[in-house]
Amino acid sequence: MLIILNELLYKQAPLQPFSPIVVAADDSERIRVWNYEEGTILNSYSNHEFPDKGISKLCLINELDNILLLAASSDGSIRIWKDYSIRSKQKRQQSGYLFASGELSFTMVWDLDKEQLVNSIPLGAECSVSALCASQIHCGQFAAGFVDGSVRIFDIRTPEMLICATQLHTQSVVEIGFQPGLDPAKIVSASQACDIQFLDVRRHKDTYLTIDAHRGLLTSLAVHRHAPLIASGSARQLIKVFNMEGEQLGTIRYSPTFMAQKIGSLNCLTFHPYQLLLAAGAADRCLCFNLC
Repeated sequence: MLIILNELLYKQAPLQPFSPIVVAADDSERIRVWNYEEGTILNSYSNHEFPDKGISKLCLINELDNILLLAASSDGSIRIWKDYSIRSKQKRQQSGYLFASGELSFTMVWDLDKEQLVNSIPLGAECSVSALCASQIHCGQFAAGFVDGSVRIFDIRTPEMLICATQLHTQSVVEIGFQPGLDPAKIVSASQACDIQFLDVRRHKDTYLTIDAHRGLLTSLAVHRHAPLIASGSARQLIKVFNMEGEQLGTIRYSPTFMAQKIGSLNCLTFHPYQLLLAAGAADRCLCFNLC
């Protein structure tokens, strides 16, 4: 299945778990909520009154109950929205905790209710973070990928917090994620050099599997939360789907349609939390969906 939603340049596209809804944002920080089965807009609003550099991250939280939308601007501000799919009813949410990092030497822990910084976790790196993810199994664990290609994994419940540090790549980490299932010790990371590395934290610096996914520039990576699937996208309008053994299961190539549209360089990939559905955002104003 391929659905194309023509609008502006999409940066992120999270999918709701139990409804045919996808959220997308563009460089002007305009958020649009779509019904992707009908191809209709449910809601559209501005995340920022004075947008400057666009949105760097868009994701859903509390997915099983009272779903909230997190929008992180490239200027460093973060907003949490509720009722975001109801036209003109979106509201800012200000409760819970938030982990954030970037061009910093530490990860910050924020109390959203008090709007206060409650902790700063040193990263032990000389360069900035390019990718960040949290474990779905152990809430105290998170992994960070850096622009120099290194990867560090932390557990805030331990005294030293840093549990693994290794140089997995030669170029900047594009995305990093914990593997699906009940084993929180394994992660997947991809770099701009087009290599995808599989790491078992218990083996520290040794990767047990490497995939040379693309030629040119790798721009995006998605790890399915429950199914043993990963997908990678390139600047050459190409998506590849792999299993956790490194076997390539399929290739998605974009070609002109009857509407004379051709999808450009891939900006982001997102799996549906539970279904075998993949959303892809491109640099030519298109947002597409594919059944894996």
